[in-house]
Amino acid sequence: MTAADLGASWRPGCPVGPSGLRRLTVTFHGFDGTAHTGELVVATGAVRALSRVFGSLWASGVQVRSIRPVSEFGGSDDSSMAADNTSAFNCREAVRSDNVHTWSQHAYGVAIDVNPRENPYVEGGRVLPPEGRAYTNRSAVAGQPGVATAGGPLVGAFASVGWGWGGRWSSPDYQHFSSTGR
Repeated sequence: MTAADLGASWRPGCPVGPSGLRRLTVTFHGFDGTAHTGELVVATGAVRALSRVFGSLWASGVQVRSIRPVSEFGGSDDSSMAADNTSAFNCREAVRSDNVHTWSQHAYGVAIDVNPRENPYVEGGRVLPPEGRAYTNRSAVAGQPGVATAGGPLVGAFASVGWGWGGRWSSPDYQHFSSTGR
């Protein structure tokens, strides 16, 4: 890939360069019940694992709202989440409440956020995206389309390739999966 391919999702100083990233085209079941294709930008080393994950998600019928690179949202994670978009690479810092600045695993291309509205990040009273507030009571939404739950097919597909799920964290990030578990 090139910097031009990545648009506003990449800038000089990011921890991975464009040559270390690849475009991965996947087929998924949409919330409308039909087949769709989408594109993720991921680290070269993550392509094989994520191809297996999306093959498993397809086979199990897991629904996904949208899959588009964050560059289509001007590099804005907030805009991508508000659109309930599943995405991977975005050169950005981690969302933290302790004011420690570290690169997000997304900046390395080894993390993916799936259906952010149905699987919000919850920290205290803060919910990201805000549109996900109705999905914070996980027992009430278990079994709904696109919801990640322990023991469910979405979490299981990522676990089968060794990727960790943020839904197990003390401040759960239900949408987040990464090769490092962070």
